[in-house]
Amino acid sequence: MSDTGGVILNTHVREVGGIPVVELEGEIDLSTSPVFKETVYGVIESGKIDVIIDLNALEFMDSTGLGVLVAALKKTSMEGGSIRLICNKRNILKVFTVTGLDKVFSIYDNLQRCLQA
Repeated sequence: MSDTGGVILNTHVREVGGIPVVELEGEIDLSTSPVFKETVYGVIESGKIDVIIDLNALEFMDSTGLGVLVAALKKTSMEGGSIRLICNKRNILKVFTVTGLDKVFSIYDNLQRCLQA
């Protein structure tokens, strides 16, 4: 958990069918993105190159969060892996649509659909 200047980000990693699922809750901005990056990179550096990131409990994400996601995608892609996202929140999805990253990431509305892909 990170509480930086009133902005809170909780991260939790669990495995579902051998695939790590990074669950995020709270907000990702300049003050909390290092915690997000550390969590995701920790998973990737442990040898897991297919990663699911669950954004459904996020209230807010700015461009620093997108930067971490893009960097993580590059990192896993170089190893032949992937980053899949779970997101059904309109305000978070809008960030991906506006930036065109909805064409770069595979985004699913729930874990079941993501695992079936």
